[in-house]
Amino acid sequence: MKLKILLANRPRMLREMVRKIIEDEQDMEVVGEVLAPVDLLVAVRETRADAVILTMRGSEEPGICSHLLAEYPDLTILGLAFEGQKAFVKQLRPRREEIADPTGAKILSALRNAIRGPWLSVDKVQ
Repeated sequence: MKLKILLANRPRMLREMVRKIIEDEQDMEVVGEVLAPVDLLVAVRETRADAVILTMRGSEEPGICSHLLAEYPDLTILGLAFEGQKAFVKQLRPRREEIADPTGAKILSALRNAIRGPWLSVDKVQ
């Protein structure tokens, strides 16, 4: 079963780059794109997304994260800094995982580990 990824409020060029990275993976698919944060809650429900990839400013976590996790407690959120130098994975668990040097491979590995659990995936985030 493919992991369903929803892309949210990313600049067009960055959104296209992330889409291409995900489309090259056999176990993942992009199930939609949302530009406005207000549409995100509905889009997660309609697409039954496993994860949302969204933009953050610097290290600041977008406020929509708490709303998403309150409504969809099994959802995984991956935040990428606008400039691409920082990233995090957040779930409704008492932790937030920073991703050092967020390359495409590390981002995909973090998503797999977060959604499936590290015990089900051979990928490790370095």
